[in-house]
Amino acid sequence: MKKADPISSVSLVLVLDQAEKLRDSDPLLLPLLVRLGSLVQDNLDLIDNRIDARLVTLLITRSPWEKFSSGTFHLEPVVFAMSSYSRDQMTQILLSLRPPEASELRFNRFVDLLLTVCFPVCRSAGEIIHLMQVNWPAFEEPVVKGLVGPDDEWGQWKLAQPTLKRSLATLYLRPQTSSTSCADGEGIIPATTLELPYFSRFMLIASFLASYNPREADKKFLVKNTGKLSTQRKRREKKTERTNALLQGPRLFPLDRLFAIFHAILRDQAEPTLCTSLLVSQVACLAALGLLSAASPANAIGGLYTTGMFSGSASLNDVDSLANPRYRCLLSFEAAKTIAQSLDFDLPAYLTDFCGV
Repeated sequence: MKKADPISSVSLVLVLDQAEKLRDSDPLLLPLLVRLGSLVQDNLDLIDNRIDARLVTLLITRSPWEKFSSGTFHLEPVVFAMSSYSRDQMTQILLSLRPPEASELRFNRFVDLLLTVCFPVCRSAGEIIHLMQVNWPAFEEPVVKGLVGPDDEWGQWKLAQPTLKRSLATLYLRPQTSSTSCADGEGIIPATTLELPYFSRFMLIASFLASYNPREADKKFLVKNTGKLSTQRKRREKKTERTNALLQGPRLFPLDRLFAIFHAILRDQAEPTLCTSLLVSQVACLAALGLLSAASPANAIGGLYTTGMFSGSASLNDVDSLANPRYRCLLSFEAAKTIAQSLDFDLPAYLTDFCGV
């Protein structure tokens, strides 16, 4: 049967951000959303086949499609992999947000300076835009007050560099003020809230496991098919007196062990992995935030990865032993558990204090 000429044509796109949260809803909701376009078209054909309506459902998520599919999908969606913004793309985004009263030349100079300082350790477009909005008034203030000339590029760089470097210490920390507080200090809202990117949260969880689990437990928790324990070893481990690691405090761990745990838990979550240079830059960022503490002078050598002096393919053992610094995680158990819950990660199942391993 030939379809008549359409009397009206409508195209709609339904966009669902953070679509991984739909996995916790009714199991039939996600298949319904995936098939919504075809269901609408079939229903309109029954009413009046001259109405041409197209409905597309767009799911935005960090998780692969395999973590959504449960055998109830009649149609498989088309998957598009989106990469992070390059520096040139980020530059164009920031330049498009130039304030109307700002000088184009000075703003271009500011954007280049901002990305030079922050882009090696932060690829989040939202966070870099926030840093631009916070730091642009400080960059423009010396010119407004007459401390430097409008064309004095070196003077602006000298006065703005400390402010931009301090931004690294407050990366992902958004100041929040509250007009309500109690006289005795109760009920005061925290001054800052922590908003970390997806992989940085996994890095923090890996550092928490490395600080509170003994090295021998890595194989038990993170390696599949470890084999059965012998009777003699079971008896020996049963006699060994254990102390609660959470009461002892965080222990030091080397950088290579942190990366091994990070890759292991990402493999369990079926997530893609990052190159070594990006991982080292994330560790440097977490240390700058005070979430990790470097207990060795070698952290300065580890920072060479951030500046690109070592390639991402080089292993830590190929360089001097000082390039494998030791850290400890400064997160409390409650904070780590909150971060793990945001990732749908069962943290107690990987801790020896809760599993008795």
